[in-house]
Amino acid sequence: MMQFDKRDPLSADAPGTLAWVAAGVSAASGTSPAPTFAVSSSGRTAVCSCGSGRRYKHCCGALVAKPPAAIVHEAVRLMNAGEAAQAEYTLSALRVHDVHDATIALEVGAIHLDLNQLSTAAQWLEHALALDGDEPRLRETYDECRRLMTRRATWAAAAAEIAVVLDRLQPRVGPTGRPEQVHIVCKLDTIGGTERRALNLYRCLSAHARVSLWSTHPPLSAHTADIPIRRIAANAVPSGGTLIVVGTYFDCGDWLQTQPFDRVVICHNLSEQHVTLLQRLRQIEANPSRPRVDLTFPSTLFREVSGLPGRVEYSPVDTGHFDGVRRPASFDAPLRIGRHGRAYPWKFHPNDPAFFRSLIARGHSVRILGGSVIADAFVRDVRRPELLDIGALDARDFLASLDVFVFRKHPHFFETGGTVILEAMAMQLPVIVFSGDCGYAEVIEDGENGFIVANEAEALACIKRLQADPDLRIRLGAAARASVVARMRAQASAMIEYYLGAAAHDALPRVAASELEASFSAGAERDGRA
Repeated sequence: MMQFDKRDPLSADAPGTLAWVAAGVSAASGTSPAPTFAVSSSGRTAVCSCGSGRRYKHCCGALVAKPPAAIVHEAVRLMNAGEAAQAEYTLSALRVHDVHDATIALEVGAIHLDLNQLSTAAQWLEHALALDGDEPRLRETYDECRRLMTRRATWAAAAAEIAVVLDRLQPRVGPTGRPEQVHIVCKLDTIGGTERRALNLYRCLSAHARVSLWSTHPPLSAHTADIPIRRIAANAVPSGGTLIVVGTYFDCGDWLQTQPFDRVVICHNLSEQHVTLLQRLRQIEANPSRPRVDLTFPSTLFREVSGLPGRVEYSPVDTGHFDGVRRPASFDAPLRIGRHGRAYPWKFHPNDPAFFRSLIARGHSVRILGGSVIADAFVRDVRRPELLDIGALDARDFLASLDVFVFRKHPHFFETGGTVILEAMAMQLPVIVFSGDCGYAEVIEDGENGFIVANEAEALACIKRLQADPDLRIRLGAAARASVVARMRAQASAMIEYYLGAAAHDALPRVAASELEASFSAGAERDGRA
């Protein structure tokens, strides 16, 4: 993630502060386009011509009257408070030709970059470069802007190069029968969707084959409580059989090109990791055992965007653990609204703090598991959301405390999956998902098992409907769980055949079901009785 040192432009020696990482405010928060600032012919006390309904002197007139440095100072303050839509409005008073200070132009460009207004950001940053091209942070910010503007083309070029290597690897003959050993490798030192994918894949396969789960880093105790996890070390590495690497964002080590394997399956689940994926494939290509290589993707959306061949495999969800306990639903009562997820700034939209404030102002409560990363945005608020550290509660227990689940992320971040959405659906929660580069939005049938929204106005309208109609909450939640249970049950069978072979799949009726499959079946049976 690009972090910009947003110093107060009014004070040269002020300490650096990070403006709230923001993007796509106009499209995602439902704000109107930037107004044009023209003095009303009726005077400063007349209604402002921008359409805000306020008097000109308290609206656009107040912005025009401020010097550029003061306007930028106010925009930085708003960004730090998570009021990205207001920051965008504040900056709309500035014009490039009115700014003659490279530092001010840099600040404006950096904020527009955070707002995902890339062409506007480039215009301001190029103006800053013309004023003073020696500022290191200016060049860094401009390079980041250009990277974001061209990243889709970069992904396409990388896909072409990766496809050439895959073409050389895939014709290799893989195992014809059940593998004698399966190794699952992941970085298990934190809690997130990738980690839960690896853990649940182990649960699914371990009843049908010899499976070892490995971590490239010391694993969390929460993961080792009920699953044996081996730490990769110099004298302990995966070897033989089938290797499944879950994630492409961590280094595996030299063993990947020296240890013998019959087949390697790589779960490619981050859009920006094409370089590490290519490096991983080249390591395997140099492996003397010449294993066959296949890719899996967490969503159809990401497979299509990546332009690479492979199988779509939704993150396995333990529907026995996420058991869909229903909560009493009261008419028109305030709702408990929230979400859980990795404590990572790009998992949050820049206007999320403002959105949460609007929910609280309407009488609802907001809980965020993994929300401590945005705590600084609320330092001056009297009424705040409950922001919990990741791991403070089990995800299942946290979701059981909610009435509605809302998911939105930073528009710079391509959410290839979104395991938390499936977990919330399994818990019979009505889910509201903001559209745009979100893989698991594809599992939601709008209005049937959840809501897909384009902006905050639509999200608030859905929340209002859910508050007024408890039966709607129950119907949506039940449909959400039913769709996840059905998908997981079908996928568990397909996963066994994909990883272990047709013989293992054909033997399913004669062997004990895996823990995960049993939970799928139990969940489906319980839902059928409800």
